[in-house]
This record gives sequence, C-alpha cells and structure tokens, in this order.
Amino acid sequence: MNIAYLGPRGTFSEQAAERFMRSIGQQGSLSPLASIEDVFEAVETGKADYGVVPIENSIEGGVNATIDTLTFDSDLFISRQLTLPIAQNLMVSKKNNDRKITKIISHPQALAQCRKFINRTYPDAIAEVTSSTAEAARIAAACESDEVIAAIGPKNSADIYDLEILNENIQENKNNMTQFVLLTKTDTSAPKVGCSTSVVFSTKDKPGELYRVLGIFAIWDLNLTRILSRPTKNRQGEYVFFIEISEYEDVADVSEALEMIRRKTIFFKNLGTYYTVKV
Repeated sequence: MNIAYLGPRGTFSEQAAERFMRSIGQQGSLSPLASIEDVFEAVETGKADYGVVPIENSIEGGVNATIDTLTFDSDLFISRQLTLPIAQNLMVSKKNNDRKITKIISHPQALAQCRKFINRTYPDAIAEVTSSTAEAARIAAACESDEVIAAIGPKNSADIYDLEILNENIQENKNNMTQFVLLTKTDTSAPKVGCSTSVVFSTKDKPGELYRVLGIFAIWDLNLTRILSRPTKNRQGEYVFFIEISEYEDVADVSEALEMIRRKTIFFKNLGTYYTVKV
C-alpha cells in the first residue's frame, strides 16, 4: 500500500499520512509530492492507493486547492478525515543561531498563523513564501549566504534538517487545527451510521433558491458543520456550495435529503462518506 501526501518530508501532511496509515492497519510506504494536484493525480492514475491533503485550517479556513480539485477536476472520494493540532516553531541553522535573523520563510498559511509574532519579535525581518513548511526548513538549513534565514514549521522538520528551534508554539491561536482527508478511487458516497458526508452543489440564479435547498437539511434535522462557497470559474457571480453533514445516525434521512437536493439543484456531486480518525 502506498499513500501519497503533500510533501516534502517533515510537513504536517506527513504526520497526517502516518496516522491514516495506522488507522488502516496495513504496512506500506509514504510518497511526498510537490503539490495538492500531484497527490490527486497519483491516486487517479494508480501510482498511489490513497492520497492525503489538507482541507481546512481553523484559522485560515478552507484549503481552496483541495476543495476546487475535488469539485471540478477529480473523480476521487473522501474515505477518512482527521484533525491535527498545529504547533508552529521558529527555527534556524545551528551555525546561525547567534546572528540576527534577516528573513523568515514558510508556507503562506503558516506565515499568516504567526503574523503577530513575526511583527512583534522580528519587525525588520522579511517574510517570504515557500511551497511548504518543510521546504522552508530545507532552505534554512542549506543557506550558505551572509543572511540568516529562519523557517516556520513543525518540530519534526527541525529534526529532519538539523535545525535549532528558537521559539516554540508561535501561532496566534493556540487551538490552531488543520483537518486532513484521505482520498480514494473507491466510491464512498453511500451514507453510513456514525459518519459524515460532504456534497457540493449549485442552484439556479433565482431569489430564494439556496434558502430552499438548505431548508431540506433542516426538514430532515441534519447538522451541517461546514458550508462555504466557491466560484464556478465559468462566469462572474456563479458559485457552488460545499456542505458537510456531520456524524449522523439515521442513514435513511441522509439518503432521502441528498436525493431531494439532487433533484432541486442544477449541479450536484457527492464527495464521499467518511469517519473521523481519532488522533
């Protein structure tokens, strides 16, 4: 079994992939890939059995690349989800730990999560975006110039790239969490007891259409834990709506509600039914 994830090594996605692997209960390998789109492609082409991508952060919100690819560009399904606590740390090469930091680099979400710390503690440092927190750690470790580059990322990146952690838990919200999903080619759309189901749909451009569709969930007393909109990319002002029905018990109610929504919308896609892996 092979699980592809958003790499490189040392990312929070790798931590999520390791936990998903344990939840499946099989031995296998993990393959770090360069982008979220690459993870989708690996599963779709059979290069990987599963894929792991982030879908939402408690501070920065939905991960648009994941949501848009699921909606418009992929036939994959969600099979499991888990939520990881995210602790960000500032780290530098051990040979530079006593010099002034001139640049701080990381993934854009990590920089956003630590914006107040950066402005307060290193106001003169330049903030620069990298493709991942682990890539930031790799660059900081490899830097041979006179400037001192600090990376923001998880502790295991410091271990992998032999960096020294100068400041721990620098994110603004100590309850910072990221939700990850496990992708599969297997159709998981059928509702199951104790699981959650995600769907995406669009409505006619008429007054009250979205209200009427959301009312269907209320009629069947279904709890929605995620609702967001994304542009269709076809025309200004056209949107699709991404909905999660959380951990229900009555499968018949969910099935009936989804069938009614399918009939009342102009676009409908079931993204899968999945249970939550406990961390």
